Amino acid sequence: MSNNIPKVSLEDSLYVLQLARETALAKNRQAQAERMNPVVEQMRGLIANANQAQTGTPSTGVMGQSDFKALLNIAASRAGEAPSAGSVSSVAERNRLIGAMAQANMSEVDIARQFGMSREEVRLILGVQQKNRR
Repeated sequence: MSNNIPKVSLEDSLYVLQLARETALAKNRQAQAERMNPVVEQMRGLIANANQAQTGTPSTGVMGQSDFKALLNIAASRAGEAPSAGSVSSVAERNRLIGAMAQANMSEVDIARQFGMSREEVRLILGVQQKNRR
């Protein structure tokens, strides 16, 4: 039964039950709080079972596909590497071109469209360039 209930719903229900139990304790309603204890414990058990069921089943979405896993492994192996000189120089060249286009009175929208980036990214690059000139 717990497999059909989303884990988030189970956890939220547990938090509500714990809050109700703590409220009863705060208002000196010991009997009411004691009646809630078994329910809270059963809810914890359901959540533990749901967690075990989720870790035991393989992912059937995009994350479970072999080609995605291969890409993820490649990205993870390259994450620790320092960026190559070519990629750093290409970023510097791109930023230089953005600055030149802005100085030629090209609009931020056109620059962003040219480089396939957002206007905010263009503004950020131009802002950094202006601060570096000062």
